[in-house]
Amino acid sequence: MRDVYDYAKFFIKSDIKSMTDTFDGNMKLQKLLVFANLASIAEYGEPLFGDEILAFKNGCVVEKVRLRYRNDYAALKKDSLAFEPDFAEREYHILNMVLGIFGSTSAKELSEINHMLKCWNLAYNNGITSNGYHDKSLSVVHMEDFAEDIANMRQVLEAYKNSACDAMKYEVVNGVTYYYEGFELTEAIIDELENFSLSAEDDSYSVYLDDGKLVIF
Repeated sequence: MRDVYDYAKFFIKSDIKSMTDTFDGNMKLQKLLVFANLASIAEYGEPLFGDEILAFKNGCVVEKVRLRYRNDYAALKKDSLAFEPDFAEREYHILNMVLGIFGSTSAKELSEINHMLKCWNLAYNNGITSNGYHDKSLSVVHMEDFAEDIANMRQVLEAYKNSACDAMKYEVVNGVTYYYEGFELTEAIIDELENFSLSAEDDSYSVYLDDGKLVIF
């Protein structure tokens, strides 16, 4: 399982205009990471990363990323812009769906969506002591234990995939349907799709180009 910083750098590099050295930039990154983790649980039955998630007033956060963003933004931004991801297909699948669903949403709106999660609500309230102090050590989020949150995320993912496929072009190769957008299929790409179809386990996939390299998921 990868360190969460790889995913943080991916999101920062993908949306550097939103990921500024501000409270809102940090908050937006936190919500994208948290939703990606929940999406991975909903889609594949396991989290995207194992780093601890805590419940704060404005929603869930990955504390080590939050602190580095706040205290060392310039270096984190530099690392992110230089980052060359080598994710597996299922990682790209989750990350790109989360960007597609939540990427254009403001930090405040993402926080409001986060407040709908039962896993956040329980963890946050667990961390409020009798004198009103928020104890981070008592606010650990265990989202894999909350079936309702997982089911709701699964519905969001399915709706997104269905709408995305409706808008995409598609090509059928050896009985396998490939959905794509934003580029044209060349003979070389079709050859790749044909080779992939010979061992394909599903009957439909989405494909895109990442720095000229074909990604199938």
